[in-house]
Amino acid sequence: MTDDADFRRATRRLLFPEPEPVQSIPGAGTSAAAESDKHARVKVTINLDGDIVAHFKEQAKCEGIPYQSLINRTLREFMLGAKPERMAKEVGGVLLDDHEFLEQLSLIVHQKMAAQQNK
Repeated sequence: MTDDADFRRATRRLLFPEPEPVQSIPGAGTSAAAESDKHARVKVTINLDGDIVAHFKEQAKCEGIPYQSLINRTLREFMLGAKPERMAKEVGGVLLDDHEFLEQLSLIVHQKMAAQQNK
């Protein structure tokens, strides 16, 4: 490297120093991917069908919230609700509180047990 190139680089650094990250902004100077908090927002670009976007915009307008927040909430509900253990627990709780279901289940169990004894 020549002395002339070193001088130009040093001059450029003096005239245009690299900006320091603003510390008052959470996560400033760090990668969003490195953020461990599950609720840290990450900007993404996603292609959605027009009718889906229109639906969420209409729903969000009725609820008085931004449509992107509604999409985020819907995805989170799906993500959390899609876990088999959670779904089984919720469905089990509903069924155990349903007396008609319990009566039908009892009837079926008695019929199956009687059929087994007759074999």
